[in-house]
Amino acid sequence: MEIFKRYLLILCFFALQLSSRAEMPVIQREQKVFHCSLIQPPDTSYLEYVYGMYDLVNIQDIDSSIHVQLRYADTANFLHRDFYDGLRHAYLTCYAAVKLATAQWYLKQVNADYSLLVLDAARPLHIQQMMWDSVRLPEEKKQKYLTPASVTSLHNYGVALDITILDTRSGKVLDMGTDFDHFGDLSQPIFEEEYLQKKILTKEQVDNRRLLRKAMKSAGFKHISSEWWHFVACSREKAVSQFELIK
Repeated sequence: MEIFKRYLLILCFFALQLSSRAEMPVIQREQKVFHCSLIQPPDTSYLEYVYGMYDLVNIQDIDSSIHVQLRYADTANFLHRDFYDGLRHAYLTCYAAVKLATAQWYLKQVNADYSLLVLDAARPLHIQQMMWDSVRLPEEKKQKYLTPASVTSLHNYGVALDITILDTRSGKVLDMGTDFDHFGDLSQPIFEEEYLQKKILTKEQVDNRRLLRKAMKSAGFKHISSEWWHFVACSREKAVSQFELIK
């Protein structure tokens, strides 16, 4: 019996030794995980670093209720190409972002289930050039809907954005009659009344566009005549004189 007890003690001793040795690599692995956690996740867009060099803000840091779905951050755009490297956040100057939050507030007063949905915001000049080079459109239409990098767009100063309205209850965007980046007269506000009379656009579609414009105008944004989704926070002269060109 005594021998059996000694045998058990010896087994316990070796078990403890093995256990302590087995725990050492675990501690080392935990330390390595801790250091690796400081590395930026591989799915983060390089544009996060680009925008970090400029005086821009993530619009959801100003108003977290605003939704973002950047159409150039995946292939769901007319060029079928991801230009933004999977970017998940939309950036603007603080000047424009505060205005956007005001427009969101106005929209929420109309319908608490509605939210602005940002489709594009700040855009670096080098991507503007990439987009211009990638477009295969007749020159007249290309000039009408896109800005060459040599001219610069107000997107390049962080004071322009493309936007629509999301019904957060249903998870669907409001019907505007065309999709974002539709290159045709149907997307142009100047033809809305004509197409409404001809029943090419419905009253609901036109009313949805008018609501979007009303919300954006209430905050000081201006729209353009060729795209229902495009709004600017200031004039080109002010953008060039007061804000930095995002390269």
